[in-house]
Amino acid sequence: MVCTEKALMDFGIATQVVAALEKAGLTVLVYDKCVADAPSRICDEGVVFARENKVDGIVAVGGGSTIDTGKAIDLVLSMGGTTIADYYHVAEPEHKVKIIAIPTTSGTGSENTPCAVICDAVTGRKEIPIFRADLALADPVLTYTVPAKVTAATGLDVLAHCAEAITNRNYNAYANIVAKEGIRLTMKYLKTACEKPKNVEAREKMALAANLGGQAIAETGCSIGHSFSQTFGAMNHIPHGLGCAWALPSCMTYTAKYGRREDLAETADAMGVAYKDSDDAMVIAKAISDVLVAFMKELGVVSIKDMGYTLEDCLKSADLFQYDAAFANAPGKPSVEEAREYIKDTYFIYQ
Repeated sequence: MVCTEKALMDFGIATQVVAALEKAGLTVLVYDKCVADAPSRICDEGVVFARENKVDGIVAVGGGSTIDTGKAIDLVLSMGGTTIADYYHVAEPEHKVKIIAIPTTSGTGSENTPCAVICDAVTGRKEIPIFRADLALADPVLTYTVPAKVTAATGLDVLAHCAEAITNRNYNAYANIVAKEGIRLTMKYLKTACEKPKNVEAREKMALAANLGGQAIAETGCSIGHSFSQTFGAMNHIPHGLGCAWALPSCMTYTAKYGRREDLAETADAMGVAYKDSDDAMVIAKAISDVLVAFMKELGVVSIKDMGYTLEDCLKSADLFQYDAAFANAPGKPSVEEAREYIKDTYFIYQ
């Protein structure tokens, strides 16, 4: 079964994968109902489709939500169940059906992460079932037709993964190594990928950066920035990468309050942000934040305010932070009130 989006079939992207599988002598069934936010209903319908057609393998072709949908379908099949809602936060089961992930954006790194992000149909919250792909094939050619705005948002998601992996409370030396390289590649190549979509080097480097970002958060998880993107995003159906972009500058200044100065220094080094040995954590964080804001403006990223949302709209997500898996990874012991302060900073820091 090729698990994908209708648009990717219409634009001749996923059809390339279908053709390759058929050339290899396989019977291919296409499930093209995947949409943004990976709704649990679409996952459950995919399970029925797979069972009815006796599917014995899944190839997920698309962005992060599509790959997450494929993972969720596979998880339910492997567990012998009927709905993904029964398997949030469970240990990863045996893969009774193998799944290959082929990303068509350079952003989420879902092809590498040991989980999926699913929007629950009942609660509206984003939940995290545990399941990883058996094989990831990152082909930059499949990203050539991604529009500039989507390239920018997904690329900034890479930056968020890498920076949050370094600065959250779960220090991991291996994660830091791959995250720093992901940051370096993104800062160097994202603008070119946006402006010259068929630039081979830029697209290859961004595909690698996304893959590294996925590896980094597979080791450490994300931080409070993803809590905003995943809660506010679920409430308003905001593209995940855009939400992460908005949330990242204030994530750095939040880290300065409770996190380690050396983590911020490593992030600054990877981004090429200058600072002095005498600078404290907040000075370094603000320097990083300023560079991020300037970079986002250079890429033409729209602000929360310009999208039509008020501060009050954003603050409605504060009570949901405690249900988001990334929230527990944030430095300190963040409360709902702390989440509100963080959201205020996020709203005003990028105008």
